[in-house]
Amino acid sequence: MSQLFAQFGYCTIPKNTLLFRGHKNADFNDCMFFSTKKWVAGCFNDSIQVYKSIKDIQVLFLIDEINSNTWSSSALPKLYNKLFPHEKRFGFNDLDIKHSNINRRNKLIQKLFEEHEISGWFTSLENKVELEICLFDKQANTNQLKLIDIVDSNSNNYLKDSLDRIKILPSEIFYKNTSQKLLNSSNILLEDKDHYKSYQKKMNSWIKQEVQNGMGMLEAKHYLFDLRTKLKI
Repeated sequence: MSQLFAQFGYCTIPKNTLLFRGHKNADFNDCMFFSTKKWVAGCFNDSIQVYKSIKDIQVLFLIDEINSNTWSSSALPKLYNKLFPHEKRFGFNDLDIKHSNINRRNKLIQKLFEEHEISGWFTSLENKVELEICLFDKQANTNQLKLIDIVDSNSNNYLKDSLDRIKILPSEIFYKNTSQKLLNSSNILLEDKDHYKSYQKKMNSWIKQEVQNGMGMLEAKHYLFDLRTKLKI
């Protein structure tokens, strides 16, 4: 197992997990971004590709911490600075690596795949609540994914959040950073489990509100499902 898994944590995407891609081109390629929610993929394209994993896939967990609003800070800049210390920049954000400079992204992906045998990462979408998965290497993607459907973003199919199926093992540093972040925001000395109990009450209230607004209970639960709920923190 890569030492990066020990430092950052990792996730296992089980076989038969659905992943959603808002993209026009359905070809497999060396860098493919997915969401665990259909509606998030729909923000990028009206046509949503639905893929199913045909084997278990292990990816690097790249979230540094979660705040009280469930916004997640990407650890992608920290990873880049670690692997390329001569290029170290403290002003990096995840978009500087993922999209602003394709050569920078490709260099990182190549190093992860060839030197660390890592073929993907799990991180936040622009440091917000939404999450994304990046899987790389065309041959690896061909062997681990199957395109099973293409639907319109308004489709009522695929309401569940696949995050519910993914097995996540963050690092101890992630839990430490998150606990401190939650403590700072609450200004109350609480046990970690009490932070989650408080958040769970809010979540239940939000779900109830969505149902009152006409959303089905299953859809509401998965529409609002997030990393704090998944990890119970």
